[in-house]
Amino acid sequence: MLGSDRSLFALALLTAAAVGCGGGVTSESTGGEGGGTTSSATGGAGGTTSSSSSTSSVGGSLTCMDGEATTLAVSELIFGDGPSGEWKSVGFNIDGLVSTGVSKDVCKPIAGAVPTTPYPDGDNGIDNSFGKNLLPLILSLYPNWVSDINNGITGGYFTSLLKMECLPPEGDVPLFTSRLFGATELPMNPKWDGTDMWPISPELLSDPMDPNSSTVVFENSSVLGQKYDSGTGETFILTVPLKTMTDTTSIKLTLYAARTTMTLAADRKSATDGTIGGVLNTEEFVAEIKKVGYLLGLCDTTLFNDLLNTVRQASDILVDGTQDPNKECDGISMGLGFKMKQALIGEVAAPAPIGMACQ
Repeated sequence: MLGSDRSLFALALLTAAAVGCGGGVTSESTGGEGGGTTSSATGGAGGTTSSSSSTSSVGGSLTCMDGEATTLAVSELIFGDGPSGEWKSVGFNIDGLVSTGVSKDVCKPIAGAVPTTPYPDGDNGIDNSFGKNLLPLILSLYPNWVSDINNGITGGYFTSLLKMECLPPEGDVPLFTSRLFGATELPMNPKWDGTDMWPISPELLSDPMDPNSSTVVFENSSVLGQKYDSGTGETFILTVPLKTMTDTTSIKLTLYAARTTMTLAADRKSATDGTIGGVLNTEEFVAEIKKVGYLLGLCDTTLFNDLLNTVRQASDILVDGTQDPNKECDGISMGLGFKMKQALIGEVAAPAPIGMACQ
């Protein structure tokens, strides 16, 4: 149990904000660079079927056989917490700029923030205002948050799954389709040996009766050497269930202009050096945080209103991942690291509750 409403609110807020932290995840095409159209999945993991297709690869043509797919589950999340600016190396340079508190080519800060609040960027222009501004706030209220989140993953309470369709055991594949799944609690601790069959969150499915019908489609995925890349310009919607002793709710978050990369092991049954980066729409994020405030009875309190203002002040970018000095910032950049291990897609789980929100 958490020791105070402040700690519980911090946990709930950051659990909701953690990309890939177990809730259902859906994706829409943004029409941007690398964005794919949405479609239902036809394949599965662990012996279920997938559609046959041909994909070109270095050295010749690759034929995708029925059932050929590799599914990995997030086994650890990396938030960039630490005393030496570890957040600076987590994420991507989404806007293509290296911004500081005196930059003139960035959007205007909001909610009374000065430019030195959202900026400077991280290493080589990495955009991660969430890591710079909001992660330290959470950790000041709940120091064990990062370890508790990862304990939840290793304990089998939640994860996210990535199915890479038609990925052969070796060789470059410059274009193929990947699908992302949210997973809920296992009946036992995961073994992380490829046999864990995770229940699938229905929020991301086109058919709530079919656990393989994920609408999270990355049609511009690639593997070159051991480097996986989802493609850029994706839109992720995450649904995360939250609960107290007396009530439940769910948080739906969206990352725009997003991208995911990772380094696959030689046998392609695990991955390290994973990175996901994108942009939260500030007011959409605030609206979801208000669900947490209602759940904890914090509506109209000074603590809650101050935290909402702090969230808005972290805005550092436009939602589409660009910058315009004539516009106010309406997005919060975010980066996360992760590791993955082989897993299986299980049956469809119960939907997460929606819950009420502060006005």
